Amino acid sequence: MEESSSFGGMFKLSRSNYSIWKPSMLDLIYCKDLYLPLQGDDAKLKDMSDDEWIIMHRKIVGYIRRFIELNTFHHFANEEKVEVLWKKMEAMFERKNALNKASIISKIVRLQYVESANMMKHLKGLINQSIDMKISRVDEVIALLLLSSLPDSWDTLVVSISN
Repeated sequence: MEESSSFGGMFKLSRSNYSIWKPSMLDLIYCKDLYLPLQGDDAKLKDMSDDEWIIMHRKIVGYIRRFIELNTFHHFANEEKVEVLWKKMEAMFERKNALNKASIISKIVRLQYVESANMMKHLKGLINQSIDMKISRVDEVIALLLLSSLPDSWDTLVVSISN
């Protein structure tokens, strides 16, 4: 809890929150003036040494990894260049794969109104995620409902099916 409040409410990346984690992380990276390595090696300042550039990469990689849940961390533990780390994260979480779609369908299926909660905001977020995932075909929805009904321990199967 302390970490979240000391970093302006920043939260850790999980398989289900990438769409809101990414812009929040980018905001923090820009506020910390660590954005240059994200733009590639061409963004390196002329007066910056190679060692300073490497250190800047390590700073931003370390900063980003502070906000990744432990169950996902091992996928990114060996990355030293932020470009590689960022692209790997995008490939893992932005893919419109069965696991991501199943996660959204599972949220929709379990959606229940809680008194005094902002249901419209919650629904709008789920609908936007569904649109981003391009969930439209009935057969795909049925398959995703089936996959979403499986417990988390079956995630390996869901990932295998999506590949």
